Amino acid sequence: MNLLDRYFLREFFKPFGVCLVAFLLCMMVYDLYDNINDFIQAETSPGQILRYYSILLPAWLVEIMPITLLLSLLHVLSSMSKHGELTAMRASGLDFFRLMMPFFLIGICVSIQMLSLNLAWAPNALQKAKETFERTTRKPEAAKEIATGVTYPDLAGNRFWTVGSLNLSQQSATGIEITQMDDKGRDRRKISAMDGSYRHGFWTLQNVIICDYTLPVSSTNYVTRLKRLKAREFTESPAQFILVAKKTKRMTTRELLDALRYAARLSPKQRAAYATEFQHRLAFPVANFVVFLIGVPFGVVRQRSSNFLAIVNALSFFFGYILLAHILVEFKYKNRSLGA
Repeated sequence: MNLLDRYFLREFFKPFGVCLVAFLLCMMVYDLYDNINDFIQAETSPGQILRYYSILLPAWLVEIMPITLLLSLLHVLSSMSKHGELTAMRASGLDFFRLMMPFFLIGICVSIQMLSLNLAWAPNALQKAKETFERTTRKPEAAKEIATGVTYPDLAGNRFWTVGSLNLSQQSATGIEITQMDDKGRDRRKISAMDGSYRHGFWTLQNVIICDYTLPVSSTNYVTRLKRLKAREFTESPAQFILVAKKTKRMTTRELLDALRYAARLSPKQRAAYATEFQHRLAFPVANFVVFLIGVPFGVVRQRSSNFLAIVNALSFFFGYILLAHILVEFKYKNRSLGA
């Protein structure tokens, strides 16, 4: 790393630190404005509030990093252009792409770091922050009591559950379908029940239909009907179902991959939600490199040109890119959910 590289990096990280702190404070103030009444009513201490926002930090960093990098880059390049520094460097025979190399390396490094953060910590942060907020404000989410369209892959028991409606407070469910598989993932039998209850560590199912796929369809034992079935081997609790039945943004990457293992058994809407969220986690961090491709052409202006206009153009281009990315995510989600 030569002297110019160190100079570029030093000039870049000054506005970068200011922008990063400013955006984090904006995120905190906005969220605090939304939740301040809950904190006051629950008499939440300042330490608990700070802990809640410290948990949210990884998720916020992923969101604000692209715009923070872009504004920092535009400030540095427009300032150097305005004072003729870049012109002097190029006049001395230095290659423009070589001069911009430190910025592109920053984009690559930050993209890799944000990818790791987005896959490993950000989803956990959202879920943990939600649980911390409910605990500190003594306000459990009412939606947790009843959940609809719940799916649960029990990897240990080689079972996949689909539940129409799950009542956590009553430890019961309706519209139950359980697919039992062998170690190679092949379906062995399917259990359908109108309703069931979880008591004493296992499920009791009512109005049960069992299809045994190991037998030929013509066999008299292929379909078995029972009024009641005590499934003592089904020890999965409703609380475990609820943990999986959370928003895709709060699911860990491992949970998403586990769900996608059973993609063929999911509804098109659920399959689209899981696949789109996973691909979005991989793609969004690349924006941290894309902003340098946007910022360099707009940031390098002539000495008599308007810095303000260049920044506005770059920000417009950037927000158009982010808007288009979100539209395409929704478009892909809807197309997949319709089976396209």
